[in-house]
Amino acid sequence: MSQLNGYYSLVQFCPDPSRLESVNIGIVLYSTSEKRLQVRISRSNQRIRRCFGNQDWSLLSRARTAIANQLRSEQFLSIQDLDAYISKRANIIQLTQLRPMRITNLEADAIELQKRLVGPEPVESKCGVHGILKRRLFEAGVADLVEKSVNVEISDFKKSIRVPYAYQNGRLNLISPVQFDSDAETILTKTGKSAIEGQLLYSERHSTRGEMRLVVVANFDEQIEASTRDFVKKTFDEHDVTLYSFEDLSPLVEDIKRSAEAHSTGH
Repeated sequence: MSQLNGYYSLVQFCPDPSRLESVNIGIVLYSTSEKRLQVRISRSNQRIRRCFGNQDWSLLSRARTAIANQLRSEQFLSIQDLDAYISKRANIIQLTQLRPMRITNLEADAIELQKRLVGPEPVESKCGVHGILKRRLFEAGVADLVEKSVNVEISDFKKSIRVPYAYQNGRLNLISPVQFDSDAETILTKTGKSAIEGQLLYSERHSTRGEMRLVVVANFDEQIEASTRDFVKKTFDEHDVTLYSFEDLSPLVEDIKRSAEAHSTGH
């Protein structure tokens, strides 16, 4: 493949812009000939914690998700469009001025650029979605507020569904972490399986557990487009399945906290 002209920008966490101190957390790589870009933002907070100590992780997670979604959904028809977007950034997530580079393969070069300028993928990504969820719940302080290793049977199918965590908020919420890789067939298969299981759970009242709901915590591959994520969410909504993303677990964490508080006060 012939080389293509391109530009890159570093995505940085900057807790106090007046101090001009920041940590690289991702990259944006833009191809001028293809007029498209790749966004890769690390989900790890390890370097941030080492440099700046504890932060408002929920706020940071929302900011990180927002900029990734914006960059992936915007149409940058020229490098001037992208430069104008970068110049408007003024919050805790900033982008550096564009720098030129040669591109041979946009996707592969983006991966290598992230490894070189940000660092390797976080260790947690190697331990599977169950391990990631366990760590996130512990860090959020809600690990002791959820029931662990829950098994329920769907009577119509004589099938048992086991999930690592559950909590009660009027329904028994069965939390199921799911890894969504970029392969379209795999996405369809996993979406369909969770949707069917979720609909069966929602329509059935368990003899001892009462009403139930499936809660999917999705770990979406960075290459999955926003339209595909929207398809997954729409499908789950239609089958009474609640969807959260590892990119922003704060809504789930807050619901667990509220539910635990309500039960402790007898509401």
